[in-house]
Amino acid sequence: MAQWLFPFCNSGFKTTLKLFSDFKIEGQENIPDNGPLLVASNHLSNLDPAIVAAALPKPPVFMAKKELFKYRIGSVLMRGYGAFPVDRTRADVRALNWITNQLLSEHRTAIVFPEGTRSKVGGLLKAQQGLAMIAMSTGVPIVPFALTGSEKLQHPLRVFKPTAKLRLKIGKPFVATGSGTEGRPSRRQMADVTTEIMIRIAKMLPEAQRGEYAEKCDNEFSETAEFEWSTSSGANRGVNA
Repeated sequence: MAQWLFPFCNSGFKTTLKLFSDFKIEGQENIPDNGPLLVASNHLSNLDPAIVAAALPKPPVFMAKKELFKYRIGSVLMRGYGAFPVDRTRADVRALNWITNQLLSEHRTAIVFPEGTRSKVGGLLKAQQGLAMIAMSTGVPIVPFALTGSEKLQHPLRVFKPTAKLRLKIGKPFVATGSGTEGRPSRRQMADVTTEIMIRIAKMLPEAQRGEYAEKCDNEFSETAEFEWSTSSGANRGVNA
């Protein structure tokens, strides 16, 4: 996928972040520097994809609502940035197949917002199961991101002056360990993996912003495990938490 627009936008946005925002990242060392990767983040504003991308060592790909691709110029720009249209009203098999190919064939990093839409209340919303399906079918490790402060950056033009106190916490990578009959995960397993993904994000957020997962943060993990990785050998494996 040709991301001709991303380098220019990412470089420019990093500059504006330094000039206008109080942006701090914690846990950047938790991002593996090799192989495919799924980045799972909470979602508060239109600028979240750019903020999350600014913390990554390599250009990521991501899915965006299909309405942004309605007009030709918008479609060209979104695809040039690294986005692919997704229909949020249904299980979009075409979009899921695209992101799976980006991970397994292209060994890319993909940003996914499990909630599927921006939270207008500040707290976590109930997540959709698309990310769990991708993680379970590919075995690709997930890195949880917890973002605070971006709710004040709703308007896209704030990309030019992102005045806000932004905090981004990056957790340790993990993998979905559950498997379904004949390799197909059950609805229950996908629901359990989804919950564990969101709990890992919630634990890095202030208690007031844990939303739907505030009462589940003490749950034990049974469907996911920590991910061991080595920058020197490239060897990775899941280990029980």
